[in-house]
Amino acid sequence: MNGQVTYYFGHALTGQGVKHLYSEMMEEAEQVYLLQGAAAWQNSELLKELGYFYVKQGFEVEWYKHALLEDVVEAVYIRGCNRLFIWSSEWGIEPTLLGTKHHVLSFYDCLETQQLEKIGTALTNATKERAVWQEKCIGALRHAIHIHDEWEVVTQSCMNWQGLNEQVEKFKEDVFQSISLNKEGSLTHRLLGTLTPKGADNTVDSITKDIVHRYMIKGKPGTGKSSLMKKLAEEANARGLDAQLIWCGLDAKSVDMVIIPELKFCIFDSTDPHIFYPQENRQGDCIFDMEKHCVLTPEAETQLVVIQANYKAAIQEALNYAKNYAEAEYEIRQLIDSCISIAQWREKTAPLFERLTK
Repeated sequence: MNGQVTYYFGHALTGQGVKHLYSEMMEEAEQVYLLQGAAAWQNSELLKELGYFYVKQGFEVEWYKHALLEDVVEAVYIRGCNRLFIWSSEWGIEPTLLGTKHHVLSFYDCLETQQLEKIGTALTNATKERAVWQEKCIGALRHAIHIHDEWEVVTQSCMNWQGLNEQVEKFKEDVFQSISLNKEGSLTHRLLGTLTPKGADNTVDSITKDIVHRYMIKGKPGTGKSSLMKKLAEEANARGLDAQLIWCGLDAKSVDMVIIPELKFCIFDSTDPHIFYPQENRQGDCIFDMEKHCVLTPEAETQLVVIQANYKAAIQEALNYAKNYAEAEYEIRQLIDSCISIAQWREKTAPLFERLTK
């Protein structure tokens, strides 16, 4: 029987810069394969082949999508044997445990020197252009975060914090009851989504496909959604349960989902830009309503009209830059692909698959 594929984003464009969780995942993995080489379409195809290799053996496989390029995979994680394969060059990740769990395979020698010289100037220009658009995109997102902070100040001033705390404590009792396992709970990390050239995107449906109890938080910005989820993860670990924090793709400090696998439970922010409601065919879907504790005053509502318009404009500006960023990334990969010696590539990758069977 074949395994399943679960999709995540490998990195996110946030107001604090480009965020990824590969260092945390390297700690989680038992074996890490650091694949080094210039950005190319071939890189993604190799990772897909590796993923399918394990899926056909019955393993559950996590695919990590590129933020800018649709259908491009930048890493795969194999559950069960806990192996991570990642193109590490883009992230500046170096092996620290050579000879044990870290394995390095370089593909730079698959590039043909004469062809590289032909495209060298175009590659340099595209690389510079990519850096410019990346900086502009992140700058616009940083501005959006500042506006979002203003939004939170307004909503926080209208909150009934006591009512929320009582709701949260009752919820924790309902979720955990008297459960306590005789083991240490683990904490792992993933990303929920990111800004893409098509707009905000996420992989909630894929992440939660095997979850029975899905709680969808409805609440205004700054009213404690992320704090609630972090507390639930802490409580789970304290009781010996494993927990997974799924981080926000806009604000690198914020959590958008918590999964507690042993309870087949998750809770996630289901407000804009990732709006979800209970599905009729999923009996375990519920709304966790925090919005009832925030009653906006007429003055607050007037302030928010301006803030929300400014926020939307900042996100649109970031989206425009992301499109240009993606175009430069696309060109770079096209140029690098034209320099790859397929014969050398096949020779290099063949032993990799042989090694995986041992």
